[in-house]
Amino acid sequence: MKISDKDRVALIRKGNQLFNEGKIDLAAKIFEAVNYKDGLIRIGDYYYDKNQPLVALKYYTKAGYKPRIDEIMEKVVVALNQWLKEK
Repeated sequence: MKISDKDRVALIRKGNQLFNEGKIDLAAKIFEAVNYKDGLIRIGDYYYDKNQPLVALKYYTKAGYKPRIDEIMEKVVVALNQWLKEK
């Protein structure tokens, strides 16, 4: 079901409000529902800053934010290589 531009804008505002209130999970659900890429990137940044890169990757991927996706994937490859060398 397609939502109107007016409803989408209202939902984005609500998502931003929730994000600013620290209700990250609720904001993320709204941003996902309306495919608000800037909001999804902010959610990704939140988790990235909390040292949860794999959770952040989920949101960066949904937003198509290639620079941060590539950065995280490079770190995963480095970590995996180090782990394999230890085995």
